[in-house]
Amino acid sequence: MFGRNVASYKFALAKALYDLKDKGETVITFDKLAVPFSRHISEHLTICDKQATSANSPFLNACRDFNAKRITHDRLIDLTVQHGFKYVIDAFHNVHEQELPKRFFINENISPPH
Repeated sequence: MFGRNVASYKFALAKALYDLKDKGETVITFDKLAVPFSRHISEHLTICDKQATSANSPFLNACRDFNAKRITHDRLIDLTVQHGFKYVIDAFHNVHEQELPKRFFINENISPPH
């Protein structure tokens, strides 16, 4: 789970994929992945609010707003799909500037939603 991108949220993505592994699905949409992914990030922010070197992140702000009950779960999922996967999908299989020899998933989307 190492990599150059300090804001890649790799641990939350790994946990989210693990959460979904027993569902028997071979295709996971960003809508489905957003539920456990945002949950893991939101939970982490309650323990340690610093997640990235960036002072402002629309996705992290959405998770903070959800934790503070300023937005609904549905809104959190919408914002996660929009902003949460911006870097992590492409960064997940990269360690020390090299692609891992074995991929845990294939991104069949041209690019994550922005």
